[in-house]
Amino acid sequence: MKRLILLLAATSALGGCISLLPKPPPPPRTYVLEAQDVQELQGEPLDAVVAVAAPTGERALLGADLIWRTGDTIAYVAESQWSNRASDALQQVLAETVIRQGRFRASTRSGEARADYEIRWEVLDFEVREETMTARFSADVRLVAQGRRIIASELVVAEAPVSDRSSSIAAQALARAAREGSARIGMFAADAATQEQARIAEEADQPSAASINR
Repeated sequence: MKRLILLLAATSALGGCISLLPKPPPPPRTYVLEAQDVQELQGEPLDAVVAVAAPTGERALLGADLIWRTGDTIAYVAESQWSNRASDALQQVLAETVIRQGRFRASTRSGEARADYEIRWEVLDFEVREETMTARFSADVRLVAQGRRIIASELVVAEAPVSDRSSSIAAQALARAAREGSARIGMFAADAATQEQARIAEEADQPSAASINR
């Protein structure tokens, strides 16, 4: 009986001191990537709807992780992530930016409604660069008319300084670069669509002018 009591006491002591399960890691800090203050563009409004396609690009850049690049090596910022996949968030940021800029009658995601134009884009960079301590966003952008005809294309680049190696500052800088890049894409699309509509109007006037000259 005495031996049994000692054994139970030893087992109880071990149970109070030893945990067989590792402690769970802390939950990742989650950052929101969204459009904020958008400046309206100057120029006559366009009676046209523009659709924003989902961006293409490297899977690592368009996932939920924040990317830190050193030379040719990329790493994920530890214990940090976007509240949504970067591809979905960037698409929404651009769609909201375009409509708030006020040049197009409406903007939508591709496939949701009929559109006169479509913005197609490949994200080339969306990362913090160690060498320059900047958040860099760049995209190869094309404005496409109905019939998949490319009206214009442009390489859009935007950067924001990163003052510290903390995840919050990195996320803020990446968001600023993405918002600036989206504003430039919206400006490019509006200018290209304006030029396209002017070209179409000029071509429509040419037969009328020719008939008058006869």
